[in-house]
Amino acid sequence: MKTILFDLDGTLLPMNLEKFMQLYIGALTEKFSPYVSPGLFRQKLLAGTKSMVMNSGRQKTNEMIFMEVFMNDLPLDQEKARFLFEEFYDKDFEVVRQSTWQDHNMIESVEVLKNKECTIAIATNPLFPRKAVHQRVEWAGLNPEDFKFITTFEYMHSAKPNTEYYEELLEYLEASPTETMMVGNDALEDLAAGSIGIETYLLTDHLLNESKQTIFPDHQGNTKQFLEFVKSL
Repeated sequence: MKTILFDLDGTLLPMNLEKFMQLYIGALTEKFSPYVSPGLFRQKLLAGTKSMVMNSGRQKTNEMIFMEVFMNDLPLDQEKARFLFEEFYDKDFEVVRQSTWQDHNMIESVEVLKNKECTIAIATNPLFPRKAVHQRVEWAGLNPEDFKFITTFEYMHSAKPNTEYYEELLEYLEASPTETMMVGNDALEDLAAGSIGIETYLLTDHLLNESKQTIFPDHQGNTKQFLEFVKSL
């Protein structure tokens, strides 16, 4: 196994997902409130996010798709909107951190894999900008520079569970699916990697399976068991 892909939220970064979304959407809505009514803003944010999940092909990045949908009929110009997003992630996003904590089993697992000279990458759903993802990596007690690639909406042209997401990520890493493992806690989004021949490890500590699908990972266990697993590689 040469390449290990890690999901971020609920995998490397444990969190209360409901609290995370409440804090995040609330703070971002407040940021835009002088210019956009809260109801309209949330509607546009949801529509933009859905458009990224549905994105396919290589014509437009997720960021491009999001901004097109989000800005449609919005009562402010794109330059101002981009400024507000940048300022939010620079100054206000930190409030969301209180919904997260660190898992020292995962911190040690990353260190073990680094010492084994494995290629490691963060395969988080690319619905956030680089600044937001890198901050969350740091909240997890990790260094973004330790990862060969981190998926964010500036670079990716699709999202989980679309298998095109995994295909594009492997291209960036110049990695073969048969020498790669995906580690995550979402039975739908993360196990989709198995459809293109990537080995999968499902973490059960913060398991997500909203679609209640039958789960067939190659491996599964909690973070303590995962640490023992990577030590044995």
